[in-house]
Amino acid sequence: MMLVAEDVFVEIANLDIGKRAFHIDTVRNYAIVADYEGTVHFIDIFTLEKSEFFEAIIPMGGTYDGEFFYVIDNYRKEILKIKNNKIVSKLILDAKPVNIKLINDEIYVVATDPDKFFLIDKNMYIKRSIELPVNSPIIRNIGTQVFIPMFSNYKNGIFLTDLLFLLPHNNTYIVNYNKINNPIDIVGFQGVTYIVSYYDGNLYKNEFRNQPKVAQFGKYTTNLELYKENIVGNSLMGGVYFYNISSGKTEIILEDVPISDIAVSPNGEYLYAISHIENKLYVINEKSIYQTLETGIYPIDVETPDDNIILVLCTDSEKLQVIRRFE
Repeated sequence: MMLVAEDVFVEIANLDIGKRAFHIDTVRNYAIVADYEGTVHFIDIFTLEKSEFFEAIIPMGGTYDGEFFYVIDNYRKEILKIKNNKIVSKLILDAKPVNIKLINDEIYVVATDPDKFFLIDKNMYIKRSIELPVNSPIIRNIGTQVFIPMFSNYKNGIFLTDLLFLLPHNNTYIVNYNKINNPIDIVGFQGVTYIVSYYDGNLYKNEFRNQPKVAQFGKYTTNLELYKENIVGNSLMGGVYFYNISSGKTEIILEDVPISDIAVSPNGEYLYAISHIENKLYVINEKSIYQTLETGIYPIDVETPDDNIILVLCTDSEKLQVIRRFE
Protein backbone atom coordinates (compact mmCIF):
# COMPACT_ATOMS: atom_id res chain seq x y z
CA MET A 1 0.00 0.00 0.00
CA MET A 2 1.44 3.37 -1.03
CA LEU A 3 0.79 6.35 1.22
CA VAL A 4 0.25 9.71 -0.46
CA ALA A 5 1.58 12.65 1.51
CA GLU A 6 -0.90 15.48 1.96
CA ASP A 7 -0.22 19.16 2.50
CA VAL A 8 -1.01 20.58 5.92
CA PHE A 9 -1.29 24.24 6.86
CA VAL A 10 -0.06 25.35 10.30
CA GLU A 11 0.27 28.71 12.00
CA ILE A 12 3.96 29.28 12.77
CA ALA A 13 3.87 32.86 14.11
CA ASN A 14 1.45 35.42 15.48
CA LEU A 15 3.05 38.85 15.36
CA ASP A 16 1.93 41.96 17.21
CA ILE A 17 0.69 44.78 14.98
CA GLY A 18 -0.66 48.14 16.12
CA LYS A 19 -4.24 49.38 16.11
CA ARG A 20 -6.08 50.24 12.91
CA ALA A 21 -3.97 48.27 10.46
CA PHE A 22 -6.00 47.34 7.40
CA HIS A 23 -3.76 45.87 4.71
CA ILE A 24 -0.49 44.12 3.97
CA ASP A 25 1.93 45.22 1.27
CA THR A 26 4.09 42.29 0.13
CA VAL A 27 7.21 42.93 -1.92
CA ARG A 28 10.11 40.50 -2.43
CA ASN A 29 10.80 38.89 0.95
CA TYR A 30 9.05 41.56 3.03
CA ALA A 31 5.58 42.16 4.36
CA ILE A 32 4.93 45.78 5.21
CA VAL A 33 2.06 46.66 7.56
CA ALA A 34 1.31 50.27 8.42
CA ASP A 35 -0.96 51.00 11.34
CA TYR A 36 -2.63 54.36 11.14
CA GLU A 37 -1.43 55.33 14.61
CA GLY A 38 2.09 55.83 13.35
CA THR A 39 4.04 52.57 13.20
CA VAL A 40 5.28 50.77 10.09
CA HIS A 41 6.17 47.11 10.58
CA PHE A 42 8.74 45.52 8.22
CA ILE A 43 8.61 41.72 8.46
CA ASP A 44 10.92 39.32 6.64
CA ILE A 45 8.50 36.56 5.64
CA PHE A 46 11.19 33.86 5.72
CA THR A 47 13.14 34.68 8.89
CA LEU A 48 10.18 36.43 10.62
CA GLU A 49 12.58 39.14 11.76
CA LYS A 50 10.56 42.32 12.39
CA SER A 51 11.62 45.95 12.62
CA GLU A 52 9.47 48.98 13.32
CA PHE A 53 9.61 52.52 11.98
CA PHE A 54 8.06 55.36 13.99
CA GLU A 55 8.78 58.56 12.07
CA ALA A 56 5.55 58.81 10.09
CA ILE A 57 2.38 60.31 11.56
CA ILE A 58 -0.28 58.49 9.50
CA PRO A 59 1.54 55.84 7.42
CA MET A 60 -0.78 54.16 4.94
CA GLY A 61 1.46 51.74 3.07
CA GLY A 62 4.93 50.94 1.86
CA THR A 63 7.02 49.12 -0.69
CA TYR A 64 10.59 47.81 -1.07
CA ASP A 65 13.05 47.68 -3.96
CA GLY A 66 15.58 45.27 -2.45
CA GLU A 67 17.61 48.07 -0.82
CA PHE A 68 15.27 50.86 0.21
CA PHE A 69 11.81 50.99 1.74
CA TYR A 70 9.36 53.64 0.57
CA VAL A 71 6.59 54.65 2.98
CA ILE A 72 3.70 57.06 2.41
CA ASP A 73 2.69 59.47 5.20
CA ASN A 74 -0.86 60.65 4.57
CA TYR A 75 -0.74 63.39 7.20
CA ARG A 76 2.44 65.09 6.01
CA LYS A 77 1.78 64.38 2.30
CA GLU A 78 5.19 62.72 2.08
CA ILE A 79 6.94 59.73 0.62
CA LEU A 80 9.84 58.59 2.81
CA LYS A 81 12.80 56.67 1.43
CA ILE A 82 14.24 54.52 4.20
CA LYS A 83 17.34 52.39 4.75
CA ASN A 84 18.44 50.78 8.02
CA ASN A 85 15.37 52.34 9.61
CA LYS A 86 16.58 55.86 8.81
CA ILE A 87 15.12 58.37 6.39
CA VAL A 88 17.41 58.82 3.39
CA SER A 89 15.21 61.33 1.53
CA LYS A 90 11.70 62.75 1.43
CA LEU A 91 9.37 63.76 -1.36
CA ILE A 92 6.56 66.18 -0.52
CA LEU A 93 3.41 65.87 -2.62
CA ASP A 94 0.55 68.30 -3.17
CA ALA A 95 -2.02 65.67 -2.15
CA LYS A 96 -2.46 63.07 0.60
CA PRO A 97 -1.06 59.67 -0.48
CA VAL A 98 -3.26 56.66 0.31
CA ASN A 99 -1.72 53.80 -1.67
CA ILE A 100 1.69 52.87 -3.07
CA LYS A 101 3.10 50.09 -5.25
CA LEU A 102 6.46 49.38 -6.86
CA ILE A 103 5.97 47.82 -10.29
CA ASN A 104 8.66 47.40 -12.93
CA ASP A 105 11.08 49.57 -10.88
CA GLU A 106 8.67 52.51 -10.82
CA ILE A 107 6.67 53.80 -7.85
CA TYR A 108 2.93 54.26 -8.32
CA VAL A 109 1.06 56.42 -5.82
CA VAL A 110 -2.58 57.49 -5.61
CA ALA A 111 -3.68 60.35 -3.39
CA THR A 112 -6.70 62.35 -2.26
CA ASP A 113 -7.39 66.03 -1.49
CA PRO A 114 -7.07 66.53 -4.41
CA ASP A 115 -7.51 63.19 -6.21
CA LYS A 116 -4.25 62.57 -8.06
CA PHE A 117 -1.94 59.91 -9.42
CA PHE A 118 1.86 60.11 -9.26
CA LEU A 119 4.49 58.10 -11.15
CA ILE A 120 7.80 58.38 -9.34
CA ASP A 121 11.25 56.92 -9.99
CA LYS A 122 13.42 55.40 -7.28
CA ASN A 123 15.43 58.62 -7.04
CA MET A 124 12.21 60.28 -5.78
CA TYR A 125 11.65 62.28 -8.94
CA ILE A 126 8.04 62.76 -10.08
CA LYS A 127 7.93 61.54 -13.68
CA ARG A 128 4.21 62.16 -14.12
CA SER A 129 1.26 63.45 -12.13
CA ILE A 130 -2.34 63.17 -13.31
CA GLU A 131 -5.44 64.75 -11.81
CA LEU A 132 -8.15 62.12 -11.39
CA PRO A 133 -11.83 62.87 -12.03
CA VAL A 134 -13.03 61.06 -8.89
CA ASN A 135 -11.70 59.52 -5.69
CA SER A 136 -9.57 56.54 -6.73
CA PRO A 137 -7.67 55.04 -3.76
CA ILE A 138 -6.83 51.65 -5.34
CA ILE A 139 -3.92 50.43 -7.48
CA ARG A 140 -4.36 47.22 -9.49
CA ASN A 141 -2.00 45.50 -11.88
CA ILE A 142 -1.96 42.67 -14.40
CA GLY A 143 1.72 41.78 -14.52
CA THR A 144 3.51 45.08 -15.08
CA GLN A 145 0.46 46.84 -16.54
CA VAL A 146 -1.10 49.14 -13.95
CA PHE A 147 -4.78 50.10 -13.68
CA ILE A 148 -6.31 52.75 -11.40
CA PRO A 149 -10.05 52.10 -10.97
CA MET A 150 -12.27 55.19 -10.97
CA PHE A 151 -13.96 53.81 -7.88
CA SER A 152 -16.19 56.72 -6.87
CA ASN A 153 -17.60 57.21 -10.37
CA TYR A 154 -21.26 57.07 -9.34
CA LYS A 155 -23.14 59.12 -6.74
CA ASN A 156 -26.83 59.84 -6.11
CA GLY A 157 -27.83 58.19 -9.39
CA ILE A 158 -25.38 60.21 -11.46
CA PHE A 159 -22.17 59.11 -13.19
CA LEU A 160 -19.44 61.62 -12.35
CA THR A 161 -17.12 60.44 -15.16
CA ASP A 162 -17.38 58.25 -18.24
CA LEU A 163 -14.01 56.67 -17.45
CA LEU A 164 -13.54 53.30 -15.72
CA PHE A 165 -9.78 52.82 -15.30
CA LEU A 166 -6.70 54.96 -15.78
CA LEU A 167 -3.75 53.19 -17.46
CA PRO A 168 -1.13 55.56 -16.08
CA HIS A 169 1.95 54.34 -17.90
CA ASN A 170 0.74 55.84 -21.17
CA ASN A 171 -1.97 58.11 -19.70
CA THR A 172 -4.91 56.36 -21.38
CA TYR A 173 -8.25 55.20 -20.02
CA ILE A 174 -10.75 52.36 -20.27
CA VAL A 175 -14.04 54.07 -21.12
CA ASN A 176 -17.30 53.08 -19.44
CA TYR A 177 -19.61 51.74 -22.18
CA ASN A 178 -22.11 49.88 -19.98
CA LYS A 179 -22.88 52.20 -17.07
CA ILE A 180 -20.65 50.22 -14.72
CA ASN A 181 -20.61 51.78 -11.27
CA ASN A 182 -17.86 51.64 -8.66
CA PRO A 183 -15.28 49.51 -10.51
CA ILE A 184 -12.94 47.95 -7.96
CA ASP A 185 -10.83 45.26 -9.64
CA ILE A 186 -9.68 43.92 -13.00
CA VAL A 187 -8.07 40.67 -14.19
CA GLY A 188 -6.79 39.49 -17.54
CA PHE A 189 -7.01 36.12 -19.29
CA GLN A 190 -5.55 35.46 -22.74
CA GLY A 191 -5.52 39.13 -23.62
CA VAL A 192 -9.07 39.85 -22.45
CA THR A 193 -9.79 41.87 -19.32
CA TYR A 194 -12.69 41.43 -16.91
CA ILE A 195 -14.00 44.10 -14.54
CA VAL A 196 -16.02 43.79 -11.34
CA SER A 197 -18.21 46.42 -9.69
CA TYR A 198 -18.18 46.71 -5.90
CA TYR A 199 -21.75 47.23 -4.73
CA ASP A 200 -23.66 44.94 -7.09
CA GLY A 201 -20.90 42.39 -7.70
CA ASN A 202 -21.38 42.36 -11.47
CA LEU A 203 -18.58 40.89 -13.59
CA TYR A 204 -18.10 42.41 -17.05
CA LYS A 205 -16.04 41.35 -20.04
CA ASN A 206 -14.15 44.31 -21.47
CA GLU A 207 -14.46 44.15 -25.26
CA PHE A 208 -14.01 46.77 -27.97
CA ARG A 209 -16.61 49.43 -27.18
CA ASN A 210 -18.67 46.80 -25.41
CA GLN A 211 -18.71 45.50 -21.83
CA PRO A 212 -21.31 42.75 -21.48
CA LYS A 213 -22.17 41.44 -18.04
CA VAL A 214 -21.07 37.79 -17.80
CA ALA A 215 -21.62 36.90 -14.13
CA GLN A 216 -22.88 38.12 -10.80
CA PHE A 217 -20.78 37.65 -7.65
CA GLY A 218 -23.29 38.45 -4.93
CA LYS A 219 -22.89 41.97 -3.60
CA TYR A 220 -20.03 43.97 -2.12
CA THR A 221 -17.31 42.24 -4.11
CA THR A 222 -13.84 43.51 -3.22
CA ASN A 223 -11.41 41.31 -5.15
CA LEU A 224 -10.90 39.24 -8.28
CA GLU A 225 -8.40 36.43 -8.76
CA LEU A 226 -7.55 34.05 -11.59
CA TYR A 227 -7.62 30.44 -10.41
CA LYS A 228 -7.51 27.34 -12.64
CA GLU A 229 -9.21 29.04 -15.63
CA ASN A 230 -11.83 30.59 -13.35
CA ILE A 231 -12.32 34.19 -12.40
CA VAL A 232 -12.94 34.12 -8.66
CA GLY A 233 -14.60 36.85 -6.62
CA ASN A 234 -15.59 37.23 -2.99
CA SER A 235 -18.70 38.77 -1.47
CA LEU A 236 -18.85 40.57 1.86
CA MET A 237 -22.46 39.35 2.02
CA GLY A 238 -21.40 35.72 1.59
CA GLY A 239 -19.74 33.40 -0.87
CA VAL A 240 -16.72 32.66 -3.04
CA TYR A 241 -17.80 32.75 -6.69
CA PHE A 242 -16.16 30.91 -9.59
CA TYR A 243 -16.85 32.06 -13.14
CA ASN A 244 -15.59 29.47 -15.61
CA ILE A 245 -14.20 31.38 -18.58
CA SER A 246 -14.68 28.48 -21.00
CA SER A 247 -18.22 27.42 -20.09
CA GLY A 248 -19.54 30.78 -18.93
CA LYS A 249 -21.07 29.10 -15.85
CA THR A 250 -20.83 30.40 -12.29
CA GLU A 251 -20.53 28.26 -9.15
CA ILE A 252 -20.50 29.33 -5.51
CA ILE A 253 -19.10 27.86 -2.30
CA LEU A 254 -19.34 29.18 1.26
CA GLU A 255 -22.55 30.90 0.17
CA ASP A 256 -23.61 31.93 3.68
CA VAL A 257 -20.13 32.94 4.86
CA PRO A 258 -19.15 36.61 4.43
CA ILE A 259 -15.72 36.70 2.78
CA SER A 260 -13.50 39.77 3.28
CA ASP A 261 -10.60 38.80 1.01
CA ILE A 262 -9.17 36.10 -1.26
CA ALA A 263 -5.71 35.26 -2.61
CA VAL A 264 -4.16 32.62 -4.87
CA SER A 265 -0.81 30.94 -4.21
CA PRO A 266 1.86 31.99 -6.74
CA ASN A 267 1.91 28.47 -8.25
CA GLY A 268 -1.88 28.55 -8.67
CA GLU A 269 -2.45 25.45 -6.57
CA TYR A 270 -4.50 26.86 -3.68
CA LEU A 271 -7.07 29.58 -3.20
CA TYR A 272 -7.32 31.23 0.22
CA ALA A 273 -10.40 32.99 1.60
CA ILE A 274 -10.91 34.72 4.93
CA SER A 275 -14.13 35.51 6.77
CA HIS A 276 -14.18 38.57 9.03
CA ILE A 277 -17.40 37.29 10.63
CA GLU A 278 -16.47 33.64 11.21
CA ASN A 279 -12.80 34.49 11.97
CA LYS A 280 -11.57 31.70 9.72
CA LEU A 281 -9.15 31.05 6.89
CA TYR A 282 -10.41 28.62 4.26
CA VAL A 283 -7.84 26.76 2.20
CA ILE A 284 -9.52 25.84 -1.09
CA ASN A 285 -8.34 23.29 -3.66
CA GLU A 286 -10.31 23.30 -6.91
CA LYS A 287 -13.74 24.26 -5.51
CA SER A 288 -13.55 22.26 -2.28
CA ILE A 289 -12.55 23.28 1.24
CA TYR A 290 -9.22 21.55 1.82
CA GLN A 291 -8.58 22.85 5.35
CA THR A 292 -10.05 25.44 7.72
CA LEU A 293 -7.96 27.38 10.24
CA GLU A 294 -9.00 29.68 13.05
CA THR A 295 -7.78 33.26 12.74
CA GLY A 296 -7.63 36.21 15.08
CA ILE A 297 -10.50 38.67 15.37
CA TYR A 298 -11.69 40.37 12.17
CA PRO A 299 -9.27 39.11 9.51
CA ILE A 300 -9.29 41.75 6.79
CA ASP A 301 -6.40 40.92 4.42
CA VAL A 302 -4.85 37.68 3.19
CA GLU A 303 -1.68 37.57 1.12
CA THR A 304 0.35 34.67 -0.21
CA PRO A 305 3.78 35.98 -1.24
CA ASP A 306 5.24 32.47 -1.47
CA ASP A 307 3.86 29.04 -2.37
CA ASN A 308 4.31 27.95 1.24
CA ILE A 309 3.52 31.12 3.20
CA ILE A 310 0.14 32.74 3.88
CA LEU A 311 -0.24 35.99 5.80
CA VAL A 312 -3.48 37.01 7.52
CA LEU A 313 -3.93 40.46 9.05
CA CYS A 314 -6.46 40.54 11.88
CA THR A 315 -7.42 44.12 12.60
CA ASP A 316 -9.34 43.82 15.86
CA SER A 317 -6.89 41.45 17.55
CA GLU A 318 -3.95 43.53 16.19
CA LYS A 319 -2.08 40.48 14.90
CA LEU A 320 -0.39 39.27 11.74
CA GLN A 321 -0.69 35.50 11.47
CA VAL A 322 1.97 33.65 9.51
CA ILE A 323 0.75 30.28 8.23
CA ARG A 324 2.98 27.76 6.49
CA ARG A 325 2.20 24.92 4.16
CA PHE A 326 4.04 21.72 5.00
CA GLU A 327 4.22 19.10 2.26
